[in-house]
Amino acid sequence: MHATEQQPAADYHPSDLQDALRSHGYRSVTVVDTVGSTNTWLSERVAQRAGDQGNGLEAVVTGFQSQGRGRLDRGWITPPGTAVTFSVACTPVDRSGRPWPQELIPWLTLLMAHSITGAVRELTGVPAVVKWPNDVLVRDRKLCGILATMVAPTPGAAPTVVVGAGINVSQRELPVPTATSLALEVQDSDAVPSRAGLLTAVLGRFADTLDRASQDPAGQLGRGGELRSEVEAQLDTLGREVSLQLPGARDPLTATATGLGDSGQLVVRARDGREHEYSAGDVVHVRPAHGGGGPA
Repeated sequence: MHATEQQPAADYHPSDLQDALRSHGYRSVTVVDTVGSTNTWLSERVAQRAGDQGNGLEAVVTGFQSQGRGRLDRGWITPPGTAVTFSVACTPVDRSGRPWPQELIPWLTLLMAHSITGAVRELTGVPAVVKWPNDVLVRDRKLCGILATMVAPTPGAAPTVVVGAGINVSQRELPVPTATSLALEVQDSDAVPSRAGLLTAVLGRFADTLDRASQDPAGQLGRGGELRSEVEAQLDTLGREVSLQLPGARDPLTATATGLGDSGQLVVRARDGREHEYSAGDVVHVRPAHGGGGPA
């Protein structure tokens, strides 16, 4: 049995991660060998503090997640020691300490996708893009999925959100043809980053992106905002004709994705010219209207 099978998180060193991420505002980075779900583990840890949020971000990373879930409660499991699987707990407040407006909370998923896409591009040169609402793709194949969980707020306290992600790194075989990994996408196998290096880059970018947003949440994420424009520029969904499967609908809606709404919704223009906005909870899936189906 290989060492990674015995200790899936052996290549993560908590003290090194903490040292690297302390300047980005992380109060703790916990490494666990195996866990059912990093989102569940961290959400329960936050809830147990009964409103004592402290200062800074918290993160947990695992070598193997046995009960990983995606949007709409879909399962997702990768072999031990092959993916970067983590969650971050954040309590988004502005520079005055006021909680973000509730309608901006859905942006956290897109900001994590934005951070992962940037880190992957910088470290590997792989042309990663964001697929609304919660995936990172490479050449129309899924590299990463993201899921946000709201922790039940304590009365009078700002809500905490746990944002988790799983990035395929060293897998050479994947369970579905619509998925990929960095090992399959890089030109040179030596260019595949270490899991610890990729994790550090992603968490640092996410913290810095969150800090930028918190300087002026409504301005940065509102129409014409700098950060909102950066996310839209990475969004492969925009400008494409897409097929939206809506709950209970017999036939999908075919429309052109034109932008993002104020709460991170997908704005589409139907063939009759009318515009619609859909949040992640409003749709079963979004796929390209023509050609390969792409990941659900």
